[in-house]
Parts: sequence; C-alpha cells; structure tokens
Amino acid sequence: MASSWVTITHAAVAMALLLMQFGFPARSKPVSTDPNNCLNLMPELKCCQDRSPKKIVDFKLQPQSSPLRVRRPAHALDTEEAQKYERATALMRALPDNHPWNFVQQANTHCAYCSGSHRQLGLNISFEIHGSWHFFTWHRAYLYFYERILGKLINDTSFALPFWNWDDPSGMSIPPIYRDNSSSLSNPTRYLIGLKFIDLGGCEGNNTVESLPMQRQCNLQVMHRQFIAGFNSSSLFYGSPYRAGDNSFPGGGAIESSPHSSVHQFTSSDMSIVTRAARDPIFFAHHANIDRLWAIWESIPGNGSKVFNDKDFLEASFLFWDENMQLVRIMVRDVIDTRKLGYVYEQVPLPWMNLKTVVEEVGSEGVAVAMGEDDSWKGEVKFPLVLSSQVSVHVGRKVGAKGEKLVVSDIELDGRDHVWFKVYVGRVGGGRVEAGCFIHMERRANERINMATKLQIGITQFIEEIGADGDDWVVVTLVPTVGRNKVTVGGVSIV
Repeated sequence: MASSWVTITHAAVAMALLLMQFGFPARSKPVSTDPNNCLNLMPELKCCQDRSPKKIVDFKLQPQSSPLRVRRPAHALDTEEAQKYERATALMRALPDNHPWNFVQQANTHCAYCSGSHRQLGLNISFEIHGSWHFFTWHRAYLYFYERILGKLINDTSFALPFWNWDDPSGMSIPPIYRDNSSSLSNPTRYLIGLKFIDLGGCEGNNTVESLPMQRQCNLQVMHRQFIAGFNSSSLFYGSPYRAGDNSFPGGGAIESSPHSSVHQFTSSDMSIVTRAARDPIFFAHHANIDRLWAIWESIPGNGSKVFNDKDFLEASFLFWDENMQLVRIMVRDVIDTRKLGYVYEQVPLPWMNLKTVVEEVGSEGVAVAMGEDDSWKGEVKFPLVLSSQVSVHVGRKVGAKGEKLVVSDIELDGRDHVWFKVYVGRVGGGRVEAGCFIHMERRANERINMATKLQIGITQFIEEIGADGDDWVVVTLVPTVGRNKVTVGGVSIV
C-alpha cells in the first residue's frame, strides 16, 4: 500500500510539472519532505536519521490549558532557569547515539535540511530550508520540537528556550550560561572574540573599552538597516517563493544574510559551517532571537496581514520527532502564530527600531564621481562579472514609484564557499548608504554545489535619506569582503 501511494505521488507531481511546461494551470504544489528518501552525501556527518517504522502523524495544535511559555533573554536568566536548561541539555547529550532526541541527532535534523540530504516528496531533488520563504518557518518548527523535548526530559511543560538578545547592547557577546567549559551548553570551537563582542555585520573593531561603544552602535545601525530593507514586504522579509520542483536558494530575506549569518560566522567554528551549526547549543538561542524578530515584524501594524496567503507557502510541510517519540508532519500554517504554539517572547527594548540611517559622504575618490555624471559611463560595467573588487554602476529608476526594490540578480557561486559582499546605494555625486549585504555561509560537501540566487532589498526609505527622490539614476556599489573572485553577479536593477 505504501509503495503504491509513493508511485501515485510521483505521478501526480510529474503530471503537475508537465502541465506547467505546456502552459496549462497546475494544482498547488507546496514543497514537502520525502520520508523515504534522505541521502547521506557526507558519510562523516551522517545527517540522515534511521528510517522510522512508525506511521507519520499530522501535527495538531494543543488546546491552551496552561500558561504560555515565556522565552527570556539568555543573559538575563536566573540561576534556577540556567541550571534547568543545562540539566535538560545534559540529559539530551546522555541519550544513546541513535536516539532521535540525542543532541547530535537533533543537530543532524538541521544538517539534513541544509546539506542536500532531504529530498522533496515525489522528486529526487534536494529540500533546502535556507535562502527562501521557508527560512523562518522551518526554524520555528525546529525550535518548537527541540524545546518540547527538553521540557519532557526534565518533566517540565513550562520549560522555554532562552533567546540570545544580540540586538541589544547588553546581549552583544556570548551569554554567561554558555561560557562554562564543563557545562552541557559549551562548545569547544567557540571563538574567544565572541566573549567580548559579536559583529552583526561589518562592525569589527579591536574590542577595547574605547571602541566597543562604537561597535555596539554600529550593530544597532545594522539592525535598523536590515529591518528597513524588509520592513513592509513579505517577499523582502521572508524571502522568495520555493515550491515543489524548484531549485534551492531562490533568494533569502533581509534578516537571513545579516544579522543571522554574521552571528553564525563570529560565534564558533561549528556555527560558521551550516552543516555543523546546530552542534553548538548556542545555535538554538541564536535562532530563538531570529524567531523573535519574525514575531516583532508581524506585530508591526499592517504587517500581520502581509503574511503570504499562498497555499504553496501555507501547506508546505516538514518532518520532526516530537516529545512523544512520534514522527510528525507539520505544515507552515501551523507555525504562523507563536501563541497557538504555546509560547511568547519577553518584551525587551528595541534600541535600533527608530534610529536614523547613517549617510556616508563620498568625496573625490568616491564611487559617484568615479562613474561620471553624463552618458560617458554607460557600458563601462558589463554583466555578468566576477566580483573580484569593488564595482559601481549607475542604475535607472522610475521617479515616484512606490515600494522600490534593488535586485542583484543571477548571483552564482559554489555553495561550499563563504561569500560576503556589501551593497551601497548612493546619489550621483553625493552621499550613499549601506542598503544591505549578501552573506552565504560555508557548507561541507565532497563536490561543487552549483548555486544561483538573487538578493532583493527594499530601498524606498534609503532613496529618501540620500535625497535622491527626484533622481532618474542612483549609484549602486558592490563591495566584496569575503570570497573575492568566488562569486559572479549577473546584473543590478531597480524594480
């Protein structure tokens, strides 16, 4: 019976793709996990768990008969809360190696969804949860089950994961609960620099008493910038659609590159490699803060109604082991509301929300002057190009257009490489602002990972802040910081 069902599923997906190829309308095709097809592409990691003989059940929201679990800042936990978390993680680490709740097995759940191991249901292509509109949704579900399992291990249904409040100056370093080398929350690959400061995106310094206040202020500017870049658009905040049959990495949202990826890079060796990231317990506090930012974005008046009302988004599904040792299929529609999942975040200040964007003045050596102010610059920059050094290009825009987006298209790289470039938007002959960045984290694989994606940035407010509202052209500058010569850009446009 099971094999015939799989055959029917393969046929249905193939028929839908065939109909689309010939221009006929196809039925909804949300991406889903194939429970019978997970490939250990890297034997040294073995991301795939053993296939379960148990029947997969659909997730059901639990009635709220008890108070909501409250996720608190990691650096503010009291002794009892910290000891509870440490004990639950120790018990998880002590489980047999092949137990689905074992800490490494839980980390491998993340690995399987970001290494090409899991396959899309009915299709022998990878199911990747980064670089698309499922970045937030999958990680919310992942943390939900991880939290429930920890609570089960210590027999405490009120247990809540802490969040790493790195968007506030008080939390811009590795929290104390993760610093004890004898603790179950430690990780031997942590970087010492993280004990003083975590860079959210281009705020490096010498970490002295004199420089840290400026570095922290820079972090707040990064938070403000990245939130503005995806402030009032679902596609800019969540990322691009990812449907059954699509290639991986159609394009991530603003928060995924920075601060998300930059925090990974500056925390530990494990955290900096996607396939090993969840082996550092601080991963879960980091992603709890990412999840919190999603909740904040949805709470902004008007944004709640902008969540994708698309069946291919809402009916996408993932597989997780739950706290009852049951393999569960959970849909995106199940994770939209944290209260329905039984938890909320403690409200803390948002010192970055209402900052004023810093406009850099560009002098005679700046990009705007270098490109010229007449038609002589046309054709000087030819795409596609290998981003080996800073490059600037004049980009046309429609004066008065609403909701302008800057699109850096056809970004191609080997997915195994760490790549980072900044994106500036400037006025011709005038100042500029850093509008965003593209960060791709290192992945481990035996063969090249051919990756093609795009970066989209909301620039309406940035255009206003540089005084280019009435200009037909702006200067866009791409500045590689990591991975020079390892990324190709196909084009830059404003839509």
